[in-house]
Amino acid sequence: MNPKSPFYKIEELKQRQSMSTVVFWKYRPLDERALAELARHGMTRIELLESPEQFDMSDKRSMTHIGEAFRSYGIQVVAYHAHMTNFSNLDTEAKRKAHVDFCRKQIDTMVELGGKAWGTHACETDDTLLKCYSELARHIEGTEVVILIENFKDKGLWVEDRLSFLDKMNHPQVGMILDIGHVRDRDGVNPMTVPGGPTAVIEMCRRHLRHVHLHGFKDGLDHYPPLCEGDTIQWLELFRMLYSVGYPGDINFESKGEPKHLNTIEATAGALERIVAMDAGTRGKRDQLTPGKV
Repeated sequence: MNPKSPFYKIEELKQRQSMSTVVFWKYRPLDERALAELARHGMTRIELLESPEQFDMSDKRSMTHIGEAFRSYGIQVVAYHAHMTNFSNLDTEAKRKAHVDFCRKQIDTMVELGGKAWGTHACETDDTLLKCYSELARHIEGTEVVILIENFKDKGLWVEDRLSFLDKMNHPQVGMILDIGHVRDRDGVNPMTVPGGPTAVIEMCRRHLRHVHLHGFKDGLDHYPPLCEGDTIQWLELFRMLYSVGYPGDINFESKGEPKHLNTIEATAGALERIVAMDAGTRGKRDQLTPGKV
């Protein structure tokens, strides 16, 4: 891409930045100390990770308590990541209908908290999933809510497979979560770590792209803090492409925290300034090489 093309202003990025509560998953409760840490670093928009040991996303009373706690720290829920909600083993119509109703309840509590994006770890993109998502799409019509499906590195769950499913759905409120750590090519390489890769991937899924899971990628593993030492994600190319295609969703980071990674919240809070600085630095070098530039 042309390094002189328009790019995000830091103010816009900050307004759209969000962070997944996966940063606390399996190690720290989502309690007052956790919320205070998010607020202290300016991370006041969150994607809430499904955590049934702490709350029930389908239960209005449970989520009312969660919402009150978040609001007391100035934190807003912008999305639900229902990663434990899938559509496998729905071998009877009764089971399928009950599961769709469960998902509707999750979406409804999310809307009451102010969220607008609900995504799952749907596995097989079969006729059952198509029927379930079609019914959920009808449930959200007339609202600003989108329902999402995420890509994975397993066979049948690649970006291309998700796009094929979304083409069948052909609904403006059903879209894709692009998880940049889950992308693979046929050689097992993550294209988001190779120059030219982010451009090709985002160009491919731009029509359906409504949400992102951003995190560092190192030694073949994902969910690192962004821009950590050894991170191989092509961050500048990625953000230039998001800007170029008019990506409409949140700038959502999904890095894991303790005990595996320390200072993840702090690193995430400062990531956007670093990316904007990278863009500015590239433009500066370009200007120095251009005759007539002073």
